[in-house]
Amino acid sequence: MKGFTLIELMIVVVIIGVLAAIAIPNFFHLVNKAKAASVVANMHTAQVTVELKATSSVGIEYFPNISAFVEYLPTNFKNPFDLSYNSIQNEDEDNIEGVVEYEGDASTYSITGYGMNTDSTLLTLTPAAHTF
Repeated sequence: MKGFTLIELMIVVVIIGVLAAIAIPNFFHLVNKAKAASVVANMHTAQVTVELKATSSVGIEYFPNISAFVEYLPTNFKNPFDLSYNSIQNEDEDNIEGVVEYEGDASTYSITGYGMNTDSTLLTLTPAAHTF
């Protein structure tokens, strides 16, 4: 009978272990990058919603807070970290991972996104100069 020796099986197990030690951290890093990209996409969606309001009104007038435009956001606008639909908040609320924060008034706005580290922002979007 032919078969694998104990040494051959141990070598295969060690090789699989080394490959897993390399692949698993890379996988989690890519998952976190994908979630951060989803937050940026949510930020862009919020910005497009705010800019559409500004261009549809006479003059440029932005939303004063999120309650003024949250119903205009699409149904797939959710937090990629906890999959909740509470993924946008006003500036004065505590930051949580994956949230999009809105601060605005009639003349300007700021949309900020947070990833896993809520002490630093992923990106901040502000309006460009409008000339008509």
